[in-house]
Amino acid sequence: MGILSSFFKTKNNENKFADLHIHTSFSDGLLTPEQVVTKAKENGLAVVAIVDHDAVAGIKPAIQSGKKLGVEIIPAVELSCIVGDNDIHIIGYCLDYKNNKLINTLNDIQNKRVERAKKIVEKLTEQGAEVEIERVLELAGNGAVGRPHIAQALLEEGHISSYDEAFWKYIGYHCPAYVPKEKLTPKDVIKLIRNFHGQAILAHPMSYNNRSTISYLIEQGIQGLEVWRPDHSENEVKYLSNLVKMNNLLATGGTDCHGGRKGKILIGEIKVPYQYVTALKHAR
Repeated sequence: MGILSSFFKTKNNENKFADLHIHTSFSDGLLTPEQVVTKAKENGLAVVAIVDHDAVAGIKPAIQSGKKLGVEIIPAVELSCIVGDNDIHIIGYCLDYKNNKLINTLNDIQNKRVERAKKIVEKLTEQGAEVEIERVLELAGNGAVGRPHIAQALLEEGHISSYDEAFWKYIGYHCPAYVPKEKLTPKDVIKLIRNFHGQAILAHPMSYNNRSTISYLIEQGIQGLEVWRPDHSENEVKYLSNLVKMNNLLATGGTDCHGGRKGKILIGEIKVPYQYVTALKHAR
C-alpha cells in the first residue's frame, strides 16, 4: 500500500480498496469463487476482479457470494497471445461475461487447452515422466485445464519434488515438454475483448523482461497496464505509472492470487484505491 499511496490519493470512496487480479478453481486457482470472496472480505477488500484463464464461469458464483458479504465483483477474463517468443497475457475487464458468443469462443479456446495438455502429457512420457491425462483433467475439474494441473500431476507421481521444478525441468517455456498455445496476436485478443465491451489491460507487464514489448503492445491498442503487483519494485511502479500518464491509459493492480498454488495466499497484499475501479467502469 505504501507504493500506491506515494503516487495517488483517492477523492471518493477513499476507504474502499480492490484486488483486480484473482484466479479461482475455474482455471488454475485453488480457491472456489466463494472462498475468494470470503478471503477478500476478511482482508478488508470491497472489490475483487475474478480473472480466470479463458473462463468466465466463476464470475456468477462470486457475485452471488459477494452480494451476501458486501463485496463487489468485477467480471474479467485473462487471455493469451504471442509476441515473438513471449506468451503475453491480456485481461479483459468489465466485459459482457453472459454473452453466449463470448462463452462459445471461450469454450473453443478451452477445448484447444485440452488438446495442448494431451500433447504435453505425450512429451512428458517421452521424457520418462509419465502422467495420466485423465488425472490432469480431473485436477482441472470444471475449470480450464492448464500447466499448473500438469505440474500437480507430476508432483503426485513423484517425478518432481516441488511445483516450481515442473516448470524449469519439463513444462516451462522452451523446456522439453513445453507446447505453445494457439498463436493469437495482440490485436486478435484486444478485438475480442472490445467486441464484448471490455477493457484490454496488459497483465504483469514487467514479467516479459523487455520494455520494448510494453511499448509495442501500447501501439497495438492495449488500453491499460497492471501497475501494482507484489512482485513490482518501487522503480517499476514509477516506470509503469509514467507510461500510464504519458499514453492516457488505465491503471490496475492485483495480487494475481492463485489461492496458494504458488506459495501463500496473497489476497489483500495489494489494495488498489476504488478510483481505479471507477475509471474501469467509466471506460466501458
